Amino acid sequence: MSTPKVVQPKWFKPAEKKRLPVLKLYNTLTRSKEEFVTESNTKSVTWYSCGPTVYDASHMGHARNYVSIDINRRILQDYFGFDINFVQNVTDIDDKIIIRARQNFLFEQFVEKNDNKVNDNVVNEVETALFKFIEKNFKQRFTKIEEYQSWLAGLDIEKQKAENPKFPMHITSASNAITSLSSKDETFFELAKDVLVPVLDEKFGATLSDPEIFRKLPAYWEQRYDQDMAALNVLPATVTTRVSEYVPEIVSFVESIISNGYAYSTSDGSVYFDTAKFDASENHDYAKCQPWNKGQLDLILDGEGSLSDFSSKNGKRSPNDFALWKASKPGEPEWESPWGKGRPGWHIECSVMASDVHGSVIDIHTGGIDLAFPHHDNELAQSEACFDNHQWINYFLHTGHLHIEGQKMSKSLKNFITIEEALEKYSARQLRLAFASVQWNSQLDFKDSLLNEVKSTELSLTNFFRNVRALNNDYKHSLAAMQIISKKLSIEEKALLEELKLTQEKVYESFCDNLSTPQVLKQLNDLLTKSNTYIASIGSELKIEPLLAVTRYISKILGVIGFQIRSDGLGWLDDSSSGSSSSISKEDVVMPYVKCLSQFRDEVRQLAMNGAPSSDLLQVTDRLRNQELLELNVAIDDRQGQSSLVKFLTEKEKSEMIELNQEKLRKEAEKQSRKLEQLKIKEAKELERLEKAKLSPQDMFKNNQYTEWDEDGLPIKDKDGNEVTKSMTKKLKKQWLAQKKLHEEFHS
Repeated sequence: MSTPKVVQPKWFKPAEKKRLPVLKLYNTLTRSKEEFVTESNTKSVTWYSCGPTVYDASHMGHARNYVSIDINRRILQDYFGFDINFVQNVTDIDDKIIIRARQNFLFEQFVEKNDNKVNDNVVNEVETALFKFIEKNFKQRFTKIEEYQSWLAGLDIEKQKAENPKFPMHITSASNAITSLSSKDETFFELAKDVLVPVLDEKFGATLSDPEIFRKLPAYWEQRYDQDMAALNVLPATVTTRVSEYVPEIVSFVESIISNGYAYSTSDGSVYFDTAKFDASENHDYAKCQPWNKGQLDLILDGEGSLSDFSSKNGKRSPNDFALWKASKPGEPEWESPWGKGRPGWHIECSVMASDVHGSVIDIHTGGIDLAFPHHDNELAQSEACFDNHQWINYFLHTGHLHIEGQKMSKSLKNFITIEEALEKYSARQLRLAFASVQWNSQLDFKDSLLNEVKSTELSLTNFFRNVRALNNDYKHSLAAMQIISKKLSIEEKALLEELKLTQEKVYESFCDNLSTPQVLKQLNDLLTKSNTYIASIGSELKIEPLLAVTRYISKILGVIGFQIRSDGLGWLDDSSSGSSSSISKEDVVMPYVKCLSQFRDEVRQLAMNGAPSSDLLQVTDRLRNQELLELNVAIDDRQGQSSLVKFLTEKEKSEMIELNQEKLRKEAEKQSRKLEQLKIKEAKELERLEKAKLSPQDMFKNNQYTEWDEDGLPIKDKDGNEVTKSMTKKLKKQWLAQKKLHEEFHS
């Protein structure tokens, strides 16, 4: 008899009820949200991000840009699972760097030459420099400080500021120099620096040739930038490129552009990109990011740098053409090239370094919106000219401007807040929350209302995480005590898990919609609110597992956005935590808590042996909760019908709770004081009443107001001998009866 053949039962593929959203990013190249597709059609992403020009401290504008880019990078990497090769440059050759390096060197030399002492020659040099500064920046010529001050007093400063945003900065520099000349104290040189260094640079800048002068400044600020980014928890780049290390590749790149017919050399040894010829080509378009700015000379010249030759004397064909290679003048760093000694232009560096790592087509390029034209448009043009292709970058993601209380922040205007200064006032977590609360490609106004909202969100999340951890510890303690706890889900837990599922779907949709972190934070907050409602309503029937699932999901998404999360997934790490040394013994850690418990036991034991009332025992337990344990960063919440909830606090939270307890004690003291005052008033009234009760009703009207009384002592005639009216008699009778009652109470 043969064995029947085993047949695999039929499997039914689930029906597709709805399509999942696709990831879309706002692409500057189309000014719309585009579906994200990698060039390789795999999970591998090539990404280039414009890095810092390192000549000064990084400011909040940098923080907004780099933290926002970091958030986007983390979402693509940690949420959508892309493998990202993230390249970011450091610009260490630039007109601003050259000028600042020369001026710093010459200023230090000037101070050293004068032994840091203010003498007549130094004063004369600063006075001369001041009037040159005023003439250059205010277009006014004065020979006396009083003349300048009188002229300034008659100006409409707001009007001048509207016409020239740098006007207030120039006033400050001139005022500082005037202060230095009047005080001549230890602050003299620093106050005079702004007006002095342009003169020193004009006189001696061209004499400097030591390359170390131009390396020292960017090396210092690059290190400071790295420290700032680490403090903000920004992921380091996969690859960091430095312009000064790429000069040979830049020369080769420029040669390729020339050979393709889109660049030309000039008589002074510079090389310019031919924008007209490139734009006329059928295969190319110039100014893809911001075509409306094409031909905007103020932006073009600003991008070329203040040391550039803006004339056409050297053979530059059009004001719109930009430098790929600049012939070096005396006082500038220089490298060998086929066109003579020179240095790279600003725009060429990114094209060369990005292409060296990523090749001729790159998935994503990021940077601040202020770089879109001319910098990024020039990057696109020269790269596409080199590779003779139509699209070097597939997705250009530009972060929005940062304003401080409505005013655009600018390093050139000296109205910026450094990252270091910001971190003295706000935590890295609060700054990241602020940036994540606004769409990455929208303008962000960094103002008090935003920070207050951020602090409120942070506090809500912190309190929620702390409560869940306390509830979880309480649950573990119950298990350890062998208590039988039901795990069966009620309607409330099922509803909470359904909210978690809906939130997960909404978060996915929001991340797909241009990485919308503001929407994601709102959805997490809504889930948190519903979880708090569950905790408050369910009481002792609380099931910890669904609550832990919610908490770990919220923590996971916050981790994706770049917040530091606990290893157990139950909230973020304390922002102020510096960790603890592993060398600390268990006894050292436990002793303060055991000592506190021992002292509490001794006091309760003594009170019990002496037959103290329960109120005394309650007073001791309250002191343990409100003082001793609080000093050890432990908070205890009393719960009706349940065991107390134990919470561990940060130093900041402890301080806040101590202040809260002190406020409660103050209010209680005021309440007791009011009670005592009311008691004194009551006692005084009672004494007054008792004194009044001593008087017999028969004698109460025996005074000079009346001349005749009846047998009960009620007046019959007044002092003039007139009979007392019936209405008055009625009124007096009422008073007489009240006194009679009071008198009888006193004598009873």
